[in-house]
Amino acid sequence: MTDIRADVWFANIVWQANLTIDNSKLKQRADELRLYTDSVKLSNQMGWQSKSMSPDDSTLSEFKTVLDEAVSKCTESVALPDLKFYNMWFNINPQYSYNTLHNHQDSILSGVYYVDVPDNNMGNIEFHRDDDMQYYMPALKNYNQFTSQKAVYKPQTGMLLLFPSWLKHQVMQNQSTKDRYSISFNYGVK
Repeated sequence: MTDIRADVWFANIVWQANLTIDNSKLKQRADELRLYTDSVKLSNQMGWQSKSMSPDDSTLSEFKTVLDEAVSKCTESVALPDLKFYNMWFNINPQYSYNTLHNHQDSILSGVYYVDVPDNNMGNIEFHRDDDMQYYMPALKNYNQFTSQKAVYKPQTGMLLLFPSWLKHQVMQNQSTKDRYSISFNYGVK
């Protein structure tokens, strides 16, 4: 038998990094916004989500600079064109809040940065396949990147996740009595 070559097509990548940013300023800004504005209602259930925020806000400018650098590295690694910043927003998720399964239409790369995750069981983020493989794959003893139906990440303070905007994801329910703070964002070509 000759060698068999494996070509990987239609891959979805989740990039992960740990950032060193002054999260106390970001958390304080989120608390200020929550006091004066109503929550946007999209995928966030029982939590609070800000409107889109300007990166010109002095509290967000340092974060945006670091974020631009991370996005640039990701786009280079998969030969995407330079992407433009679209928007970002705060999420504050108290006990029992969660995010339903969704994607980020009209973008190319999206992500989440965890500003404050002060406890365990605060709601993992799950990325789901969208190719119906669950109807074909038998139960297995161990799963890998080819056979898994979902990829799960436990949030940690300072963790940045970047992913293709079309990759469906959800955030499981926060079981802690403490709030989880994060910033979500989108980049695209327009």
